[in-house]
Amino acid sequence: MSELQQDKLWVGMVVSVFITVMMFYVLYTINDNLAGTLIGGKEFGGVRERFVATLAVFFNIIPFIIYMRVRKDNCLRGVGIVTVLLAIFMLIYYYILGNSTLIQ
Repeated sequence: MSELQQDKLWVGMVVSVFITVMMFYVLYTINDNLAGTLIGGKEFGGVRERFVATLAVFFNIIPFIIYMRVRKDNCLRGVGIVTVLLAIFMLIYYYILGNSTLIQ
């Protein structure tokens, strides 16, 4: 059995960070490529980066549901811990401190 198939806390944490970073990159790239194009006859100005970051963290629901169905409780805890920590970071960084961008 591979290390990433075992029911360990750090496996869930690594998967959660990977999913979040991957989804942020994908959504950020799609947003940049679509900004300035016509969609439905109107120019699309793009969405804010904090919305993209929120969606990226929300996509942690996918490994959460998978680990719930296969009953890997420690991996599930890892995903939950990282998701809560990322949500707190986003709340502080984007909404309380008022920063508008993470990537310069």
